[in-house]
Amino acid sequence: MKIKLNYILSAIVAVLLILCTASIYGPVHFNNEKAHRETAVKERLYAIRKAELKYRQLHGSYTADFKQLTDSKLLKEEMQYIPFSDKKKFELATTIYTGKSGGTTPLMECRAPYAAYLDGLSEKRINEITETANSTGEYPGLKIGDITTPNDNAGNWE
Repeated sequence: MKIKLNYILSAIVAVLLILCTASIYGPVHFNNEKAHRETAVKERLYAIRKAELKYRQLHGSYTADFKQLTDSKLLKEEMQYIPFSDKKKFELATTIYTGKSGGTTPLMECRAPYAAYLDGLSEKRINEITETANSTGEYPGLKIGDITTPNDNAGNWE
């Protein structure tokens, strides 16, 4: 009886050790994978920003249509898709900003939400970082530019 009890207790200790290790490894794995995916998304956002700036030089304004960027050979076709998102497109928007002095400035914004490029990772953690961003008034994901205020098309991580 005493030997059986020792085996049962040993099994319980082993299960608890596995659970503790998993609870530590889970967030570390999520953060490592998030950093890896964000690097890939940032590279595409840089390419989109570069293409939009060239488009603005040629046409005087930005475009909210990836087709115009790809047709004019400023952007490769695959660059319009968010990495790790199963071919979801970046959200692209443009507007004309009118300053206090009455001058106008074309603005653009290109976004990739957390839910798109972190797809397949822990839903709980994705929801946590999304809620944190929303509660602080930040965009829940990565983006360049801003269609409400001029920011020289800076990324929200820069």
